[in-house]
Amino acid sequence: MYLVAAKCFKTSVNYLKVKFYRVFNCIYSRSKAANSEMVSVHLLKMYCLPLLLYASESVLLSKSQLQDLNNCINRSVYKIFGVSGVGAVKDVRNFLALDDVAELVEKRTVKFVNTLIDCGGYVNLFLSQLLVGF
Repeated sequence: MYLVAAKCFKTSVNYLKVKFYRVFNCIYSRSKAANSEMVSVHLLKMYCLPLLLYASESVLLSKSQLQDLNNCINRSVYKIFGVSGVGAVKDVRNFLALDDVAELVEKRTVKFVNTLIDCGGYVNLFLSQLLVGF
């Protein structure tokens, strides 16, 4: 995540999108030789999605940022399967269990918070926030 200079706290997801497309294009160009869309989808899930969702559980993303990240996945599905139209891409994503980015971020946030609670790290987190405030 990149912090943006503004009056209030803002982040940018542009760098994540650039990294996602760089890795996806590299993987896609190599996996075309396998003649299997499922190989490309599996590689997308294993390598590209973690890059796209990096640190998403630690900040609050706006709806437009979530939509930008969602468009990255939609474009990759379009490129792999050659489908067009919002409905067709949505159906393909549904069949492949490629959830919406908002759902993926929510799952990661819940897991992050549960891990903090389980290990007692939330106490240190809140104490550090209190010390910063003073």
